[in-house]
Amino acid sequence: MLRAHHDAEEVVQEALTRAWRSRDSCRTPDAPLSWCLQITRNEALRLIGRQRVSPAEPLEPDGEFPDQQALGEDDRADERVDVDRALRQLTVDERLLISLRYEHDWSHPEIAARLAIPESTARVHLHRARKRLKALLEDRS
Repeated sequence: MLRAHHDAEEVVQEALTRAWRSRDSCRTPDAPLSWCLQITRNEALRLIGRQRVSPAEPLEPDGEFPDQQALGEDDRADERVDVDRALRQLTVDERLLISLRYEHDWSHPEIAARLAIPESTARVHLHRARKRLKALLEDRS
């Protein structure tokens, strides 16, 4: 999935740390393998998402980007504008939750500790914020 040994090592280390911290939330403590594998998969996907630098694609001989690539970048720019607009429509608390979880990659327990609320409350509020954000993004369509 990651194609680099050092990335895989980093993911496994982070997954084990997360699994250890949240070991009480494992629904199958007698057989935790599938739970640990899911955490590892999620960590790998998180790392892939954080890796912003991708290998540069060679330019066409005339120095121009292919039309499809240019169109794709325009679409991504439009999506960023739409997401930014939807985020501005959220409340300050909803934006804070989204930011802590996805921009800063904080876990639910870390968010709960930062906001001095129970972890279950943090999970519910984040779920509601995501649901509202999704609705705002769908309304633009």
